[in-house]
Amino acid sequence: MARFARELQVVSRSLPPVCRPIHTTASCRAVRYGPLERVGEILALLGLDNHAETLAGRLSGGQKKRLSIALELISNPPIIFLDEPTTGLDSSSTTQCVSLLKSLAAEGRTVVCTIHQPSALLFEMFDQLYAVAAGRCVYQGDTKGLVPFLAQQGLPCPAYHNPADFLMEVSTGDFGVSVTTLSEAAAKHSNRRPVVLANATLPDEVVCQAPPAPLYMQFYLLLMRNIIIMRRDVSGLALRVFMHVFIGLIFGYLYRGVGANANDVLANVVYLYGSNLFLVYTGQMAVTLAFPLEVEVLTREHFNRWYKLGPYLLSTLLVELPIQAVLCATYLAPSIILTEQPLDLVRIVHFYSFATLASLTAQSCGFLFGASVPITISVFLGPVVAVLLSIFGFCIWYRDIPYFFMWLYYISYFRAAFQGCVYAMYAYGRTAMPCPNRMKAYAGGINYCHYKAPRKILNEMDIADINFWYNTSSIIAFCVIVYIVTITVIWFRLNRR
Repeated sequence: MARFARELQVVSRSLPPVCRPIHTTASCRAVRYGPLERVGEILALLGLDNHAETLAGRLSGGQKKRLSIALELISNPPIIFLDEPTTGLDSSSTTQCVSLLKSLAAEGRTVVCTIHQPSALLFEMFDQLYAVAAGRCVYQGDTKGLVPFLAQQGLPCPAYHNPADFLMEVSTGDFGVSVTTLSEAAAKHSNRRPVVLANATLPDEVVCQAPPAPLYMQFYLLLMRNIIIMRRDVSGLALRVFMHVFIGLIFGYLYRGVGANANDVLANVVYLYGSNLFLVYTGQMAVTLAFPLEVEVLTREHFNRWYKLGPYLLSTLLVELPIQAVLCATYLAPSIILTEQPLDLVRIVHFYSFATLASLTAQSCGFLFGASVPITISVFLGPVVAVLLSIFGFCIWYRDIPYFFMWLYYISYFRAAFQGCVYAMYAYGRTAMPCPNRMKAYAGGINYCHYKAPRKILNEMDIADINFWYNTSSIIAFCVIVYIVTITVIWFRLNRR
C-alpha cells in the first residue's frame, strides 16, 4: 500500500488542531492498532508533539509539510511518494524535511520524491537518483556514483562544486554534451540491481492494504469533521446570518405594508421576485466560491483512499442544506412582518417552502459550477444562468414567450418558485383586499383598485390554476438532476488518469 503527498497540501477549509485531521485519517482507514497511540507516535516522530493542539493554519511552512506527511503515515505504508516536499520552504526547514524523510527510509520504508536544485548537503542524503532532462533519463543509480559517471563521459566535476548543480549545467548543454548522448550513456551505466540498506527492516505492523472503515463510519467521521470546521469558522457563518437579517430588514422597510393592500399588489410582486432572487444568489455564490477548495481536499484524500465519494458528498450536503434553510428563514421572518403579508400558516409555509427550494436548487447549481469549471468562469456563469432563468414568469408572461424559448420556461426552477410564492399570497380563497384612499381631497379623483380581488393578479400572470405539488416536484426534480450531474463530474475528475 503506497501513499502519495502532493506538492500543494490543503488540510481543510478551516484548519483544525494538528491532532484532529490525523485522528480522522486513522479512523477512516480503520488501522489495526490503537489510533490514539499511533497519533502520538507520529507526532513525536515528526516533531509535532508540542503542537498537537495548535491550529493547523497557524503552523509554519515546514510544519505544514510535516503534517501532510503525518496524514499519510497513519497507516504505516511501506512506500511513500512525495511531490516536491521542499517547495516553498527555507533552507533550515528544507534540511529538516529531508532529514525526516531519510529517517523514514532508514526504518524500512521506500520514500520516492521529486526535488529541484538540492544543495550538496541535501543531495548526499538521498540513496538513489533518477535524473531527467528534456524528457530523457540522464542518470540512474547511486548518488555517490554520479561524479564518477560524469568523469567517465569526460565531464569531471570541479572540486567543491555541488554535483547536482553540475549535472544540471551539463544537461542544459553548457559543456557541449547533448542530452541524447548523456541519456545513452546513462542507459548503459544504469544499475538495476535491488538496493538493500543496512539495518533496514520493515516493521511487522506494516500491511499492504489497511482495511477501510465501513461506509456509515466514514459518513459519521466526515460529518463530525464538517461540524468542527463550521464551529471554528463562526465568523463566516455569523456574517451570513447578519447579512440575511440585515437585507430582510432593508427589503421589509422599502416594501413595508405592500402585502396587505390592493393598490400595492404590483409592488408586492416585485418584493416576492426580489426575495427569491436574493436567496438564489446567496445560496449559489457561497458554495461556488468555497467548493473548488473542497475539491482540492477531496482529490488528495480520495486518491489516498481515505473514504468513498458517497459518504463525503452526503456529509457535505447534510451540513450545507440545513444552514441554507435556516438562512432563508432569517431573511424571510423580518421581511414578511414588515411587508404585512397575510400571517396565515398555510400561506407562510408555502412561501417559505418555495423560497427555500429555490435557494437550495441554486446551491446545487453552485456545487455543479464549482466542481466542473475554474472559479474564474464559475463566478460569471452562475449569476448569468440564474438571471436567465429568472426572466420567465416575471419579466415575460407565458403567453408572450417565443416558441423556441418555451423549454427554458418549463425547466426554470426560479419561475416555479416565484409563481408558487405569488400564488401562496393571493390564492387559497383570499378575500377582497382593502384599498385605502390615497388620493388628495382636492383632486376629486376616484379611488379605483384594479386588484381588489386577489384572483385578478393571478389571472394576469397566467398562474391562476398552478398546482403546489406540481411546482414543488418540478423544482425538486431539477435539483436532483443537477446533483446527479455534479456527482458524475466529480467522479470523472477523481478517476481520470
